[in-house]
Amino acid sequence: MSFTTKSMAMFPLGVFLLPGEEIPLRIFEPRYKQLVGECEENNNTFGIPYIIGDEIKTYGSEVELLNVVARNNKGEMVIMIKGVRNFHLLDFTETLPGKLYGGEIIEYVDDNYLTSNPELIVLVKKLKLNIDPVLGSLVTDNSINLFSIAKSMMLNSNEKFSFYSLRDTYKMEKYLIKRLRYLEQLQVQEKLLENNFSLN
Repeated sequence: MSFTTKSMAMFPLGVFLLPGEEIPLRIFEPRYKQLVGECEENNNTFGIPYIIGDEIKTYGSEVELLNVVARNNKGEMVIMIKGVRNFHLLDFTETLPGKLYGGEIIEYVDDNYLTSNPELIVLVKKLKLNIDPVLGSLVTDNSINLFSIAKSMMLNSNEKFSFYSLRDTYKMEKYLIKRLRYLEQLQVQEKLLENNFSLN
């Protein structure tokens, strides 16, 4: 189900963040120095449409500026940003009137994808994935948000975008189960190596 539409400043990047994820960004282009300066002054969020090559994809991340880590005398910065929520990109403009940077019209979509798939729940508990980093607790519920699982798996941007774009609970479950099985096999191999090393 679609929620409200919204216009916001745009910073296209090959970065896809899920809500709560934090990363540093280096800012050196004049248009994005202007964008960050305005966000710093007005406490605005901005959008990061995900790009692959030169193509702007259909989904992106709304992010907030946490702080400016460093700034030199040229105005170049290293900033920390945090994912707020994801969006569906409806339209974008290369340059907004009176601005150096571009803008976009987005819509928020329902990301409440819950799963009670037994195989997935068992794998998450077995691998002791930290689904709730704020509370620092392991999974105890029998229903988990699929995006919370994905966030705990340290996927790269392309993997997260591919997962997010599925927009189907069954397909998302299968995607995560396949990757969690792979992680499970890695853990088994690591334990075997440790045991062999200790025997020698």
